[in-house]
Amino acid sequence: MSKFNNTQPKAFATEMVGALSPESRQKLLSISELKRVETGDILWDRSQCQQAMVYVESGQIRSYIFSSTEPQFGFTDWGPGNWLGEAFLLLQGDNVFTVEAIESSFLRIVKRENFEQLMARDAALACDVARLVASRYRRVLCWVEEAMSRPIPERMATKLVRHCTPRSNGGFVYWGSQDNLATCLAVSRPTVNKILKSWERDGLIRISYGSIQITSCDQLLQAAKESPTTPQPTT
Repeated sequence: MSKFNNTQPKAFATEMVGALSPESRQKLLSISELKRVETGDILWDRSQCQQAMVYVESGQIRSYIFSSTEPQFGFTDWGPGNWLGEAFLLLQGDNVFTVEAIESSFLRIVKRENFEQLMARDAALACDVARLVASRYRRVLCWVEEAMSRPIPERMATKLVRHCTPRSNGGFVYWGSQDNLATCLAVSRPTVNKILKSWERDGLIRISYGSIQITSCDQLLQAAKESPTTPQPTT
C-alpha cells in the first residue's frame, strides 16, 4: 500500500486536484451523509454505474485501474479535503476505476439524485463543478506528458516528489514498492532499481523496505534533469 530540504516542495505538497469554492463545498456537504469505511472496503468497482460523489473528511482512499501485470495500476491516493466522483455522475455511465479505502476513513457521500437536483437549480455550483472536472482533465494530460515524453529519471523524480510526505525529523518519504513505482511509470523494475541506486550513491535518497527517503526534493529533481537517458532493460 502506498502512502524529503526541510520545507515542503513547491507544487507537490498534496494530492489535492482542483478545488471547489467554500460556498459550493458547503452546499454539497449540506446534502451529504457521513459514512465510515475501514481499510480494504470497496466504495465502488470498475464498470459499475457510479451512484455517489465522495468527500474525504478524514483518512485516505485510493482510485486505481487494473492491468494485466499489476492489480493496482495508475493509482491516486485521496486525502482529507478531496472530492471524487463528480465526473462520472455527470457522464451517467460506467466507471473506469475502482475506489478503495486504504485506511479507516470518514467520508461524506452525496447521492446521485441529490447531486442532480442541486446541480439543476444552482448555476454557480454547476460552473464550479465543471471547473473541478476540467482540473481532472488537465491532470490526465499532464500524466500523459509525464508518462510519454519525458526521460525516465525525470518522470521517476517527479512521481516521488509529488507523492511524498513530510517526515517529522526532516526531509520527505515516499511510501511504495519499486514494483509499484515501475508499474505506475510503465517501465521495468530493473530500470527503477538502477536509477534509485545511482541516486542513493549520490546521497539524494535512502532506500528502505517499502519506502524511499528523500533528502532534498529540489536537488533530486535537478539531478534527474541532468541524468542521461536511461534505456529500458530487455529482460
